[in-house]
Amino acid sequence: MVEPIAVTDRPERQVSIRLALEQVVITESRYGAGERGPDPHVHRLHADCFYVLEGMFTLSLNDGDHDVGPGTFVLVPPNVAHAFRNDSQDGTRFLNLHTPGVGFDRYVQEIAGTGEEFRAELAARFDQHPPPEDGGLDPSSVIVRTAETDTVAVAGVHIGFLASAEEALGAMGLVEYTAPAGFPGPPAHVHEHTWDAYYILDGQLTIRFGDDRLELDPGEVALVPPGTVHGFSNALDRPARFLDVHAPGGFERYFRELAAAVADGPPNPAVIAGIAARYDVANA
Repeated sequence: MVEPIAVTDRPERQVSIRLALEQVVITESRYGAGERGPDPHVHRLHADCFYVLEGMFTLSLNDGDHDVGPGTFVLVPPNVAHAFRNDSQDGTRFLNLHTPGVGFDRYVQEIAGTGEEFRAELAARFDQHPPPEDGGLDPSSVIVRTAETDTVAVAGVHIGFLASAEEALGAMGLVEYTAPAGFPGPPAHVHEHTWDAYYILDGQLTIRFGDDRLELDPGEVALVPPGTVHGFSNALDRPARFLDVHAPGGFERYFRELAAAVADGPPNPAVIAGIAARYDVANA
């Protein structure tokens, strides 16, 4: 299990690092009523993504303000000016995914102890810049999805596609995965080149990690490095829902091909094995 690293802990704002890879950095934030994030800015080299866990989140773009509710994912491409805040009278909690990671975990740690006069220089080092004079790219390129926007179902499993490798600059793929009650999970397997990370949203997920077993509850994170035998299952009598991050991206296409392969009847083992091999999956 990946323990959170607290960066900011004030009544009006709590921020912690939940995952830090070269391909993607994830922070979790809780903003109190009226709390504002950074001023409008752009990233030139990476996408800025958000997944709202609780409350309402306001994303400010050049075409206006957009209220984003729980269970909604937003991807802001490079060079699109944006800012965010909590306009509600209640708290909001959200994940912020930077992909590629550009060392954003180091940025949030360093900026917490930096005086105002050095913050702009520090931000620029980590790919955060004021909007260009022309205002940046058209905000219509911003992606907004939920787990119901683009889905497939395989053996009772519901998979909602949130971000593809193409959208995340090749650095990650992101799906929201719902495992039904009693789901035995996939066979133990290994990825030789792909990191696999789980953020639990609801229920409980059992992760096989080598020879160990981990029970993950909502808000907990597990990270599986390449070359590690792993699997997961849901032993409870209710569904388990989680975000599944693969880095680098591309693995999300595995779910589409698998769903298509089993859509018309019992799967052909040779076809399934071919799909697995294309997406860096080897049986343990």
